[in-house]
Amino acid sequence: MNTRSCIVAALLSILTLGFFTPGAHRAVAQNPWNGALAIVVGPGFGERDISFAMLRRAFRGEATEFGGSRLVPFNYAPEHPARRALDLSVLGMPPDQVGAYWIDRRIRGEGMPPRIVPSPLIMKAVVARLPGAIGYLPADQVDANLTVLTIDGKHVRSPDYPLRLR
Repeated sequence: MNTRSCIVAALLSILTLGFFTPGAHRAVAQNPWNGALAIVVGPGFGERDISFAMLRRAFRGEATEFGGSRLVPFNYAPEHPARRALDLSVLGMPPDQVGAYWIDRRIRGEGMPPRIVPSPLIMKAVVARLPGAIGYLPADQVDANLTVLTIDGKHVRSPDYPLRLR
């Protein structure tokens, strides 16, 4: 066996041991935070529950008051998987219809789309610091600087949470 083959074999062994140890797949499957989008706001919000209708209004660009502040929604780029999931779940539209929706709203002067952030890291920073900001993250990426909202009283860990990805 040559040196390159030994290195490849060693890397495969490390990867196999690291990722496929007995029970590793069960730990991921049992994490109730996996597979859901958490709606997040900064720590200063007094409210902890948002209605699905209010969430939809905010992400459709309609003026929405919540917890004493006007909501400022933040979104990912259209090709981001979390964005596609939110568009389907909250707006009820696939990506091509969402694009047409925002073009129509802009032409009519009916508002602007949510502001775009490039990554979950930036989403966390913006939402944690900007009053009124609302965004979303894969639930397993939420940290202590953010407040996770329930939707119509349903927590992100609930099996009937409306933004659980299927």
